[in-house]
Amino acid sequence: YKRRFDWRSFKRKPFIKKAMLNERIIEIPFVIDTLVQMAKSCKILDLGCMESVLPLFLAGLGFEVTGFDFRRYPYRVPNFKFVQGSILELPFEKKAFDAVTCISTIEHIGIGFYSDPKDNLSSDRKGMLEIERVLKPGGLLILTVPFGKASVNNQQRIYDQSGLDRLLEGFSVKTIKFFKNTQVAGGNNFWEQISGDQAAALGYTQGTECVCCLSAISHKG
Repeated sequence: YKRRFDWRSFKRKPFIKKAMLNERIIEIPFVIDTLVQMAKSCKILDLGCMESVLPLFLAGLGFEVTGFDFRRYPYRVPNFKFVQGSILELPFEKKAFDAVTCISTIEHIGIGFYSDPKDNLSSDRKGMLEIERVLKPGGLLILTVPFGKASVNNQQRIYDQSGLDRLLEGFSVKTIKFFKNTQVAGGNNFWEQISGDQAAALGYTQGTECVCCLSAISHKG
């Protein structure tokens, strides 16, 4: 509930402010459900943590979490530390982490939409190689990306299956799910799970209408 001034009654009246449910509504539960069986002593790297409460949730569950982003992250809680820099040059040793979460992040790398340095269209693959480097052999990657007919706009890349396969060279996929943003009457929306074939048929140019959520195991570190 919010309050706004009503000029007819000269009083502040309450009203319900509606907000669109973005993809975090399905991404965060997917991450937590995937990590829940891991030991609390595991070291987790959360890439692209700005504007995300995910690392705070993971730290609250007792995991040792490092958040990383080109922009500065404003929060500090127990079990969490923040490091600022570029995903293309992660300032961590090889095999430093048991798990890496990369949630709605890799699709933006190199495009410059968030005032990060512009690079080329293969920057996402460069970032994945850095992820592979800092993961322990057999380490867990949790990745989410926009999915549908392949395209690139001024904000992000949309991946099809071949693009996803290119990203995941060096990894074996364990779990993969697809979720579509569905609009309903009254301006509300929800995210529903769909098949891979349904997801592959979707085409769009702005925003995120379908998300692929997956977990994968690194072949090497």
